[in-house]
Amino acid sequence: MTKYIYLIFILCGLTSCKTISVNKEYQTRTTQNIQLGSIGEEKNFVLEKDYNNTAIPKYLEPIKVHIYPVAFNKKTFNAYQDAMVFQSKDLGVNFIDSIETKPTYLKIEIADRLSILKSLNSHENKDIFDFLKNKSESHIVTTISIAFKKDIIDAINNADEVFLVNSGINSYVLKTFKSKTEQETILFNEGVVFGYQSSNACWKENEKYQLEIVDLVESDDECPNKTYRSSKRAKKKINYYKF
Repeated sequence: MTKYIYLIFILCGLTSCKTISVNKEYQTRTTQNIQLGSIGEEKNFVLEKDYNNTAIPKYLEPIKVHIYPVAFNKKTFNAYQDAMVFQSKDLGVNFIDSIETKPTYLKIEIADRLSILKSLNSHENKDIFDFLKNKSESHIVTTISIAFKKDIIDAINNADEVFLVNSGINSYVLKTFKSKTEQETILFNEGVVFGYQSSNACWKENEKYQLEIVDLVESDDECPNKTYRSSKRAKKKINYYKF
């Protein structure tokens, strides 16, 4: 019995090493500069859980994002320091636990999921659609935790709106707007990403008997009624009821 208790504590410890809590939501720690909106698969090892980037969808229009400034704590600062080494980016962020005012980072979350769905179902993203259809374990990165230098954080926090926008062939940037006027263009590699959340595609067959991605749900959540994470299951289930 004692051995089982120890095993539970060990497993809990390993799990906690892989996650951080951000605004009471768990994120997976990462040392990669993962781009918001990208697609990939999680890699699981005993002491590591990270992301294998696979594809960069072409978004048909700018995607609105929500910005949440968050104060560092010991665990998130530790995750930042680990990521900083791998991303070779020292932002001059200093954390002293005894000082009341803590430095901040940003939680950036995709707000306009309808535009994401529209893009993923479009002809422009057919290859990515087919990839998602055949790889049910693949995810889309819908939230990241990222540290920037103070001037960039101030520029983002002072904006009225922030959008995720295609840039170049296989990259995204953040664009800030004030009074509907574009202000700043911010590259993700200007910061250090140290946490992320991913979402799974939910599939359903439309009235033309074609599969569509109709929703995105967090990794631990269930798809809405009569939609499925597996495209094959969606096709089989719908046809079962038809015949």
